[in-house]
Amino acid sequence: MKRFLTLIVISSLMLVSTAGCGSVPQSPQPQRPQKMTDAGQPPQAEATRQDVLGANKRVVMGFYTDAEGPVAGSKASMIQHLNVLDEVAFFWYTFDGNGNVKPSGKVDLSLKSLVQKHGAKAYALVDNMAGGGFDANLARRVLANPATRARFISNLVNLTTKDGWDGISIDIEKTPPAERNDFSAFVSALHTALKAKDKVLNISIPAKYVDDPKDLWSGAYDYAAIGKAADQVVLMTYDEHGMGTTQGPIAANGWVNRVITYALGKIPKDKIVMGLPVYSYDWGSNKPTQPVYQSYAQAMANAKKFGAPLLYDAHNQVPHYQYTTKGVRHEVYLENAESLNVKMQYAEKHQLHGVAIWRLGMEDPSVWNDVAKVFGTAKPGK
Repeated sequence: MKRFLTLIVISSLMLVSTAGCGSVPQSPQPQRPQKMTDAGQPPQAEATRQDVLGANKRVVMGFYTDAEGPVAGSKASMIQHLNVLDEVAFFWYTFDGNGNVKPSGKVDLSLKSLVQKHGAKAYALVDNMAGGGFDANLARRVLANPATRARFISNLVNLTTKDGWDGISIDIEKTPPAERNDFSAFVSALHTALKAKDKVLNISIPAKYVDDPKDLWSGAYDYAAIGKAADQVVLMTYDEHGMGTTQGPIAANGWVNRVITYALGKIPKDKIVMGLPVYSYDWGSNKPTQPVYQSYAQAMANAKKFGAPLLYDAHNQVPHYQYTTKGVRHEVYLENAESLNVKMQYAEKHQLHGVAIWRLGMEDPSVWNDVAKVFGTAKPGK
């Protein structure tokens, strides 16, 4: 889900000594009664697609990853907030050039079952990461060949039925622009195959507010075609500034608004899930386009360590701070409960399908109170 995920992990290791892993006081978990079925029992695995789909459903989705270098994994946060989460996508799978799906993370199906027993959907997330980043050539090899694409689709469906997943979350990034029609055809065929098995198709796509079919990052993603075929479309409304850019907001309010406004003209609003970035970036003047990827806790620990006051950019609606150490000037941008609440209110205003947190375990713990208040849950018995 994150652009240059592995590269970011490598860069974070370089500054682990200054990143600080001090803990942030945990705010109380939002208290919500356990959802029950009509028979008085907790919801069980593999409920129907309609539990989370439809014009009147609002979902809170969380992305789950293993630990990323010094950044803690998602397990603890996911378990703590199962009463708020409606969907969890597990970043555990990739594929090869022949369309075979294979594990890439520490697959633990007991966690999938735990999520489902709490009435939430569990999705197997499949990405095209290889060799330190998203592999454009791998995407091309599989999508451009009809036979390989069909084999890939069959293997994805088999994964859901074999291991009891509620659906598939696709995160294929850096698809070459020339494969735009192939990607759309893939989404359409995969949706048809999954729907026949009562499974959900969730697609993550890069943020944009204009459509340039030749753009190397977003040109392959036809919002209208994808929105027509997929059950849910996660707009990755983050990394406005990040790896490969100089310092700036991860997701300025005005930029997010432009992306959502554009998307609403292409994708049904009851399919749009707005990405919420809960991480931070620390830019050093010695490496101005290679920021360190950090959790909220790490960012706040660093602010405390270096005596840096937390500032709030009222125009962009984001927090940030600066400090200097060993002759290197640092500028840090992050997201906290205040800035994320602004984004959630915008999603609510436009009646979007929900929000998707990238990623669990990196967030300001106090954000969960706002998540519960704004979006609640779409679990049975709401």
